[in-house]
Amino acid sequence: MKLRTRLILLTVLLILLPALPAMWVTRHLVEQSLNLGLSPEIANALEAGIRQTRATYQDERTEFEAEVAGWVATGAAPEDAPGRLVDPNDPTGSENAPAQDAPPREIVLTKQDASGRSFTVARALSPEWRGDAASLAASLQMVRGLQAERNELANRFWLPFLAIYGITLLIAFGAAAWLGRGITNPILRLADATREVSRGRWDVRVDTDRTDEVGQLGAAFNRMVETLDAQSRQLVELEKMAGWREMARALAHEVKNPLTPIRLTVEEMGSRYRGDDPDYRKLLDECTRIVVREVESLRNIVTRFREFSRPVELVWESVALNEIVTEIGSLQRDMEVTYDLDPNVAELIGDPDRTRQALMNLARNAQEAMRGQSEPRLHLATRRDGDAAVILVDDNGPGIPEEERSRVFEPYRSGKADGLGLGLTLVKGIVLAHGGTIEAQDSSLGGARFRIVLPLHGVDGDKGPTPADRGTAESGAGEHA
Repeated sequence: MKLRTRLILLTVLLILLPALPAMWVTRHLVEQSLNLGLSPEIANALEAGIRQTRATYQDERTEFEAEVAGWVATGAAPEDAPGRLVDPNDPTGSENAPAQDAPPREIVLTKQDASGRSFTVARALSPEWRGDAASLAASLQMVRGLQAERNELANRFWLPFLAIYGITLLIAFGAAAWLGRGITNPILRLADATREVSRGRWDVRVDTDRTDEVGQLGAAFNRMVETLDAQSRQLVELEKMAGWREMARALAHEVKNPLTPIRLTVEEMGSRYRGDDPDYRKLLDECTRIVVREVESLRNIVTRFREFSRPVELVWESVALNEIVTEIGSLQRDMEVTYDLDPNVAELIGDPDRTRQALMNLARNAQEAMRGQSEPRLHLATRRDGDAAVILVDDNGPGIPEEERSRVFEPYRSGKADGLGLGLTLVKGIVLAHGGTIEAQDSSLGGARFRIVLPLHGVDGDKGPTPADRGTAESGAGEHA
């Protein structure tokens, strides 16, 4: 099951689980409320109250009838009547005249005297009694109506509850789908990028515009790919360097062995000549000198090959980088040297002698490239870039063609007639031994620029960062090229 589906189901489940106890509690409350408000006891009590009001009315009527009967029997004057004398034809004198089923306002009685004359007498009822009687009747009617519609009334409570919960469920479902898409889509892109990296594509990156954990995961993936890319390229360079050194070692071995016999043979030939031909003696001596000179030249070449074939071994200590750069610049003659040194890279962990050797080779390379130029210039700069130091060596010479920059550090590729093409290769070996990188670029002076990136804290164990850190430093430093 996909992660997005799981997130949606989990969210829906979290919404539905509270619904069961909520429905039970709501149903219980509704039932309790209806049972309390519509209980038979309430209806019985209201009916008893109505009966009591009727009894009270009947008692007052009986009492009033007795008073009226006594008044008629005594033949008293009308003004002595126990109530209000009314016209029997007046409809307002009816006991139910106010409204149907409403309590009467008065008790109305009609009596005759001995002569047959009729009298209609009315007495007003208490407003309090009438109000209580009306309230009891209305309450009883309402309770009986609610009892008749009990089921419909319960449904009126349930339907809004279900509607609100249904809308909440739909909103939760949409929110879960949106949230799941926001989480799973970056993960799917990350999985696709991982597959591309496994196929050897080191330029793959994922978007990191988010600031949450998913964005942090993407940023960590990008840093990992950059580190792996840097380590892969550095490993390739180290393997190339190892191959070149092995070839140089084999070549030095093969060339060195016959040099001594050749020299001894030529010298022996010259010493064993016993003839008296001066021209031949002169030719023989000249040939011997030429062969000996060339043998010594080859021996020097073999020595340089042997030096190149040896792995670079570093003595780790503090390196005053800016002082070394200034020292290298001060040793250059016949060209203008300028500086732009960052005090934040005054020191790093490395080999001072090897660092000095690499920078000296670059300076000599620049001087030879500008040989014959009217105003040769050399610019040396350092800068701090995170945990790395950047060294820039610029000249205003002819520069390096773009198609040659990736191969300029290969051995045996020299632009000088008398060169072996090992100078820049040795420089690169020293830089790689420090865990750094070097590349050739265009210079702002119009010539060539060599850009070196060295970790400030070394490479091995407690001497400095891991290869992953070196790759990160190299990647970060590359932004300021």
